[in-house]
Amino acid sequence: MTYPIIICEDDMVQLQQFEVLVNNYMLFHSDPFEIAFKTQSPDEVLEYLQEYPTSNGIYFLDIDLKSDMNGIDLAVKIRKIDVQAKIIFVTTHDEMAPVTFKRKVEALGFIAKDQEPEEFRQEFYDTLTLAKDRIDRIMTCQKRCFAFSVGNQIYHINLDEVLFVETSTVPHRLDLYTRTGKYEFYGNLNELEKKYSSLFRANRSCLANPQTISEADFGRRKMHFGPELVRSFSLGKAKKLRTLM
Repeated sequence: MTYPIIICEDDMVQLQQFEVLVNNYMLFHSDPFEIAFKTQSPDEVLEYLQEYPTSNGIYFLDIDLKSDMNGIDLAVKIRKIDVQAKIIFVTTHDEMAPVTFKRKVEALGFIAKDQEPEEFRQEFYDTLTLAKDRIDRIMTCQKRCFAFSVGNQIYHINLDEVLFVETSTVPHRLDLYTRTGKYEFYGNLNELEKKYSSLFRANRSCLANPQTISEADFGRRKMHFGPELVRSFSLGKAKKLRTLM
């Protein structure tokens, strides 16, 4: 899954600095963050969200935006569109924190601009990491996220992106196929079947996501996940697959 980041800062120099910080962070982290939108105008943020509805976005907002709408007003409107938004204020007005409680913004953090550059950078990165962790936990609890680990790295893939999981040629390992690539990790297919009820046991060695099957050939018992990615399903699973599709 991708973690969309939206930045609203009226000072162009600072807006560019925030962009650099995010890009530098992404250089050393494998998680797919992306700056979905950046602007000096709060109105443009709302226009973007109306055109491209966003879920679980990470928002870095200044409070004083030199506009009819301040950052807190903008955050209130964002929260109505993106209910699970992770809102982070980057501001010199940390005294405004109590106002966000009254307005029920539920800000994830306040990063003070007037601190040493190294401290600012570290707090920016720590808050970005916290935002990602919160999103991952929410999606896992809602069973909307497929979680697995490779070494010390934990991955969270939106279930809508999962095609299928199958046993690997390497003992005790599984191959996960998604819309964007393939992963290999240690795991047990039976345990995954219990954990993710939305996945369909197509045969002894494959768990498939019915929502990502582009075509099912019931005569040949083949599931197509695209022009070149095809897997078989057992005869006894045909009726259930018809129902799921």
